[in-house]
Amino acid sequence: KPDYVVTVETKGIPIAIMTARALGIPLIIVRTDSRVTEGSTVSINYVTGSSKRIRTMSLSKRSVKPESKYIFIDDFMKAGGTSYGIYELMKEFSCECVGIGVAVESYTESKKVKEYFALMELKSVDEEKQEILIYPSKYYTEKLHH
Repeated sequence: KPDYVVTVETKGIPIAIMTARALGIPLIIVRTDSRVTEGSTVSINYVTGSSKRIRTMSLSKRSVKPESKYIFIDDFMKAGGTSYGIYELMKEFSCECVGIGVAVESYTESKKVKEYFALMELKSVDEEKQEILIYPSKYYTEKLHH
């Protein structure tokens, strides 16, 4: 069982809050920049999966117990750069990732993480017609048909 639910500010917070509440465990929110009020922090630079931009994420040293287990919850996954960044950040605390969950994933040739659960898959966006095609994920539909 995980000790924490971890997410990155801001869009993943509602899903992560509900997940933490359902599991009865604390939520940890990783920031994209550190705050003076958080005391000492651990920060890492990571490369986003799709746009290949360098971003920073940080976490207060007092917010997590070393050698804990966590699940990472987010709203959207493209190539998995943020998920991999969380994995690298939490390694600094000697923490173990026991699961990754996202609400929506989009297809890319390769992802930085291999094992994760997505509820839905974004198939296409047509801005001209103002249409977005989203389907239940492969994992989800396989579970429904078996």
